[in-house]
Amino acid sequence: MSLLRKILGRSGEDRAAKYLADQGYVVLERNYRAPHGEIDLVAMDKGTVVFVEVKTRTTDAYGKPELAVNPRKQDHMIKAALGYLKYKRLHQMPCRFDIVAIRGEQVELIRNAFEMERGGY
Repeated sequence: MSLLRKILGRSGEDRAAKYLADQGYVVLERNYRAPHGEIDLVAMDKGTVVFVEVKTRTTDAYGKPELAVNPRKQDHMIKAALGYLKYKRLHQMPCRFDIVAIRGEQVELIRNAFEMERGGY
């Protein structure tokens, strides 16, 4: 990954964390790493553990940022989230998956962007 992309990603995560805090979320972790992948932000929102993927783009030339959270990425996030819930002993807590899509100055929160099929995991 190029240095420019790393800087853009870090900047997007910083903006997303601030945006979520302004929405009442409490950010618990940043860049949680697990064997199956990474979760950009882990937060609490009114008693729900929220796993957040942040996608930052300067333009829509490669499509909307949220479209980059494809089924493969979702699967990796779900596996990492399950590991997080188990490790932190939060497996009884409700959880969801949100996406923060950043395009230039615009920040969009997509709540419940996808779901974990309970039977499949």
